[in-house]
Amino acid sequence: MTQPEVSVLQDVLRLYDHRFLELADDQRRRLVIGTRHVLGEGLPDAVRDALPASYRLRAVGIQRGLHDELERLIREETEGLRAGAVVVGGRVYAMYPYLRGVPRHDADITDEVRAEHRLDALTWAGDRVRLHGQAAIGQVEAREVAVEVILRERTAAYEHRFGTSPHGSGFEAFIVPAELSPGHWDVHLAVRTFGLTREAAFGTVRDPRLKTDPRERDGVTVYFGESGSLALEVPGTPRKPSRLRRLFRR
Repeated sequence: MTQPEVSVLQDVLRLYDHRFLELADDQRRRLVIGTRHVLGEGLPDAVRDALPASYRLRAVGIQRGLHDELERLIREETEGLRAGAVVVGGRVYAMYPYLRGVPRHDADITDEVRAEHRLDALTWAGDRVRLHGQAAIGQVEAREVAVEVILRERTAAYEHRFGTSPHGSGFEAFIVPAELSPGHWDVHLAVRTFGLTREAAFGTVRDPRLKTDPRERDGVTVYFGESGSLALEVPGTPRKPSRLRRLFRR
């Protein structure tokens, strides 16, 4: 199947959303039969790999005639219910108990899971910036999640890391501006569990009660950038990375 045909296949499977649920039973079955002809007996690996897991699972349900299971899958997604996931051998697999016999590679969501996070509190604590938030790897339930705060200077490519400690159901971290060189430092999180690590810019998702006005102390300003993520401005002229440092970053 060529790349344009992959695009056509994606367009067909995209119809299996709330619009599918709104069809009468006989219309649903006709659509499934027609789609089965498009899918054929099976999908080549290259085509399967080009599809997100939700489309791969739809294709399995259509090819096998799993009408009730297909409807349940679509309904749960429409209602915002997400399947749980397990980590096996460094890969993440979505769990759908009612979709028995689904090939493991069709339930593989390793490349789709992201760090999920929320900033709940942001305050100055003396000369340090205190962060309180939540972080996890999407769909992966874990009792222990390691979180690290990473600050990256926007122009000089310097990086500084701060550890976190558990706080309630989330984490607490303290950023020490005195340890940062002058410049604009963007705040990121590294989230780790079961051998997986995902990074994300931090602060774009916030407690709705959190004020977003810039906060300044001793010349250091904590603010939210244009993208909504958290950043610090440390006064002075940013240093340029040395040639040796640039070579090591390649």
